[in-house]
Amino acid sequence: MAVLIVSRSTVLAGALALLSGCVTEPVSGPVPFHDTTPRSYADKPQTLASFACSGALPAVHQQVCASESLSRLDRQVVDHFRQKLRKLDVPGGVLLEANQRRWMLSRAGHCGLVDRAGTGAADPQAIACLESMYRKRAQQLASWSVPEPQAQKDAHAWSSYAEYRLVDNRGQGVCEAAGAALNLELKQDGVPHPGALPDVKVLAGSHADSARTTIGAATIAVDLYDAGLYAGYERRARGVSVDGVPILDDRTLPRWVAEQPNYGGRAHASSSQTGDYASIDVLERNGESLVLVNETWGFYSPAARGESAYAGLYRLQGQQLEPLCLYQTYLTPPRTNTLAGLPAYQALQTELDILAGEPLAEYAQHERRDNFQTWKEQQWTLINLPLIGADALSRYGRSAALQQRNDQLMNAFFDWSERNLRNKQVYRRVLPMMQPAYQELQKMFRDQGLENAQATAAADLLFHASVARSMDNLAAPQAVPDMPLAAFASYQARYAIAPQPGELEKGRNFATLHSVLLNNAPLRVISDFIDYETAELGMQRGRGPDGDSATMAAVANPEGLRLLLDQGFDPNQANDWGKTALMTAVQLNQPASVQLLLEHGANVHRQTHAQPQAGAGGPDRAEAASGQQTALTLAAQSADARIIERLVAAGATRMEWVGYKDQVCGLLEQNRQLDDTQRTRMRGPLCMADYAPAPATLQARAELRRGEEISISEAGQDYQVRLVERPAMTLFGQAVEMHPQRLRTDLGKMARAIGTAAVRRGKGEIKGPLTLVFNDLRESNGEKLKAGVAFPVSAGTTAVWRYQVEQKAPSKALRIIAHDPDADSSALWRALFSAAERNELTPTMEGYMLIHTRGVRSTEYQLGVVDNTHN
Repeated sequence: MAVLIVSRSTVLAGALALLSGCVTEPVSGPVPFHDTTPRSYADKPQTLASFACSGALPAVHQQVCASESLSRLDRQVVDHFRQKLRKLDVPGGVLLEANQRRWMLSRAGHCGLVDRAGTGAADPQAIACLESMYRKRAQQLASWSVPEPQAQKDAHAWSSYAEYRLVDNRGQGVCEAAGAALNLELKQDGVPHPGALPDVKVLAGSHADSARTTIGAATIAVDLYDAGLYAGYERRARGVSVDGVPILDDRTLPRWVAEQPNYGGRAHASSSQTGDYASIDVLERNGESLVLVNETWGFYSPAARGESAYAGLYRLQGQQLEPLCLYQTYLTPPRTNTLAGLPAYQALQTELDILAGEPLAEYAQHERRDNFQTWKEQQWTLINLPLIGADALSRYGRSAALQQRNDQLMNAFFDWSERNLRNKQVYRRVLPMMQPAYQELQKMFRDQGLENAQATAAADLLFHASVARSMDNLAAPQAVPDMPLAAFASYQARYAIAPQPGELEKGRNFATLHSVLLNNAPLRVISDFIDYETAELGMQRGRGPDGDSATMAAVANPEGLRLLLDQGFDPNQANDWGKTALMTAVQLNQPASVQLLLEHGANVHRQTHAQPQAGAGGPDRAEAASGQQTALTLAAQSADARIIERLVAAGATRMEWVGYKDQVCGLLEQNRQLDDTQRTRMRGPLCMADYAPAPATLQARAELRRGEEISISEAGQDYQVRLVERPAMTLFGQAVEMHPQRLRTDLGKMARAIGTAAVRRGKGEIKGPLTLVFNDLRESNGEKLKAGVAFPVSAGTTAVWRYQVEQKAPSKALRIIAHDPDADSSALWRALFSAAERNELTPTMEGYMLIHTRGVRSTEYQLGVVDNTHN
């Protein structure tokens, strides 16, 4: 072998000599400098709240930022939560983290901030409510105890994954004894506490009461800190300093590791993904000073990337560290892509992701990142270290809390299915997928060598955590959640962790007509509920969540739908975002119900409108937020050829907005109900035909009187119109009659003059934005505007020279908000008049333009109307 090495060296030297002959001038340059001096770390400045008060924030977070006292409470609660998590067992952490998510989601609803975008201004009532919530939460977190584990006969689960194996011994008899003591701690408690080392006293660091100590005249400090999002907010150690001079940083131990044979290729690499250590402790043993450094284990460790973690014991002499003992610690290689081999689990997870949808709006961006990162860590731990969770589930008494949480999740899933027919169909598809996925997890853990009871416990935890993340995102909780059950509590479970089909329905009774229809009750039962709700609720009979109508709930049961229509149920009754039974029947591909609804006068031109706060679960929220769907767009996307042809025959291609035909044709290409021949045939009537606006009498009439927003197209632009109540008000201003361009030029100067006069001379207070008041819109045109320029002011404001005070009674108005300063005013007014005509509202010819300049600039157009059809 020596001859071979020399031979290779000789060949290499010859090759270099040949290469050097090609260079005419010597090449010189700076020698790379690698600074090995340990570095110090500067702490990041902390914000008053637990998050940065910048960027787009939900209403709750805006109120936190608007109050110093609430900001401090927010940080206090978040700090309490993270400190508690650091002390908890794995199942306890899973349960508490899920509970904290639900608590965060409950804040807006509990304090009346759900439908408010927020302007950042302090709301004293909301702040007081939130402060009460935060104080109670801090008390709950403080009183929710960390249990002492039950005694065990077998070794702690951590000893199955970690062991201190000596790989570099420079300690002259110290290293073997130290390793044996740490391994004994692992088997007994799962925590390698340095105080267990023979004749050792812990002076400072991760396992001491203080991060600083004095040895002789020197001050030794361990740099402990909150490691942040990408280390699970764990309390980590970055280095050691003596009298302020750094002597150890995140590169120190990796350099020692790099000196070892087969070190794994991470020379001089950071000790963890966040450039720190799991722990650093300063010790005293027989009069000498030692430093014990442990790399992280689990998700954040080098071993999680395919390498082993290490621990190092150093002797501290003055400002020098002398390596003594190097141990390889985390020895179990991670299992990568394990779940990819579980088809049933993967199929279920795909459905759950769709069901959950995007994170709820009540979460701020930093909370979304936290939730995602926490789930990645939890999932990795439950897959790669299943014994840790399975063992702790019994030893820390978490079974009752897990079962209670599972029952809550399953009830939430069933309640979600009762919202509408599409949800019910998803529920019926997903529930049978649970048992096969759960059984796959059990087999996976048994194949890893776990006993049956251990495999079942490990599967319980992973399955529960997977389902919980989706169910928790269906909707914000209606009430503030209680803390999880205490350790070792008693609880009688209602459902299995992965229930069988039909299990969630046991013991439930029909309570409403809407539920009866969703659950396919017999016609006689439907008839009884129709009679009962007609007598009790009148025209609101059969309504479900989000305004879902009885006819929408019945489209999968044509006989039940016929019974409703024969009993006078409106086929065009819409939900909160304008969806009708015809749209539902088309979307769920129910041709018999489509035909039945068309025969009873269903309007093919009805449109949905954007209603961002409506819906529960991903599909509904996405649909409610999108707006402008019709029966034809839904059919082009997901219905068969028979339904599309029936809609075309009913005049569905007569529609009004720009690009409608292109939208329909694009959706047709995504339709999985059609084969290639059918798709080609459908392109004719959908993509080749000329689309025309529908007559006004057939166009959509949304439920403006129920607070719905409708979409009106005018001059190729879509406008969102809402019916609003104008309160009584006092207006201070002046009448003008001038060219629109001149008014635009002079308006700023006029507003300053009017506002100053109202406050200084009229002795009033401005109560709203600058308003242009048109007592009769017919008196204005493109060449002349006849209007009043005024501010809403407090009662008692007096008229002064040039300026008048006018009282306005309460009234109704149709409203459009325009964010474009160059919007076509005439088109906006035409859209408002069109909305009035379609909804049988009589214009009073009185108009208002409210010019908002605080926050997002916009102009609000309002057309006064009288509702002659509504009592």
